[in-house]
Amino acid sequence: MQSIEIGTAVSSAPGLATGYLDTGALPDGRPVQIPVMIMRGAQDGPVLWLHACVHGNEYCGTFVLHELLHSLSSETLKGTVVALPALNVTAFEKNQRMSPFEGYSGGDLNRCFPGRADGSFTQQIAYAVYRELKRHANFFIDLHTAMTPDVRWALFPNLPNESGRVADGIARAFGFSSTLPAPADILAGAAAMTAAQDGIPSFLAEIGGKNANFTEEAVSDAAERLRNVMRHLGMLQGLVTQYGPLTYFSNFAWVHATRGGLFQRSVRCGDTVEAGQAIGQYFDLHGDKAGEAHTPHAGVVLAIHSGPVMATGETLIHVGLDPRQA
Repeated sequence: MQSIEIGTAVSSAPGLATGYLDTGALPDGRPVQIPVMIMRGAQDGPVLWLHACVHGNEYCGTFVLHELLHSLSSETLKGTVVALPALNVTAFEKNQRMSPFEGYSGGDLNRCFPGRADGSFTQQIAYAVYRELKRHANFFIDLHTAMTPDVRWALFPNLPNESGRVADGIARAFGFSSTLPAPADILAGAAAMTAAQDGIPSFLAEIGGKNANFTEEAVSDAAERLRNVMRHLGMLQGLVTQYGPLTYFSNFAWVHATRGGLFQRSVRCGDTVEAGQAIGQYFDLHGDKAGEAHTPHAGVVLAIHSGPVMATGETLIHVGLDPRQA
């Protein structure tokens, strides 16, 4: 059985190996180390790479990966699962989207892949991670979260090749109804899009809300959907659950609030909306109604501001355009 080494995590036999991968250095010179978990099966097979918290305050994926890894048995696993549960660890520690050590270059880790060895703090994280991902992964799944507990949507790079075909199968096995078959020009620099261009079938899921705005049910459901993907890929035994047809959409639109105030949403994720439809109500600090929020786009609701307080310019709604059953 060939050894798999990712930082200090070394797996040369069935079972769980843990360690850390260096991705940079702090201002005092200490290394920035992200946790690595490698679950090896008794039988050889493909390597499924999973990571979470590309954005540091999207904790749901961390819990999903913990639940998944601790539910697996090396005796029944075929192949290997590599999991990085807190990729952007300095942002994770600060409970914010991007690293506190990013000053001028934007710093969105999910726009920085494949990274640069001589780049910014975040570009160097992307470089250290992607070098290992590209070396080991046969399949890749990236876990994110949005704003409210009812967020359930996904995308896969829909490239016109075998990678795109396999990714479509992963999306169907995961089974989130709202799914984007993403063209190659969307989300440049995202880990999933970069890996797909390198021939690694990839998938990205948005599950639950930021910070602690998710539920145990969402975590357990996502872990089971990942196990279903593994059954689909032949890494676990058992029948593959058929979640039913998906609702594909053509692209998405982010809409930002043009006013602020106390906010109460009136639609939920997965709802279909028409252009101009009211999606929430503003109130002032006297408790009086201060106006409605509307969506300028028709489509399916992927995410919406959770309230109860909204500032001008915050993300109001995220809409999947042109939904169709597939």
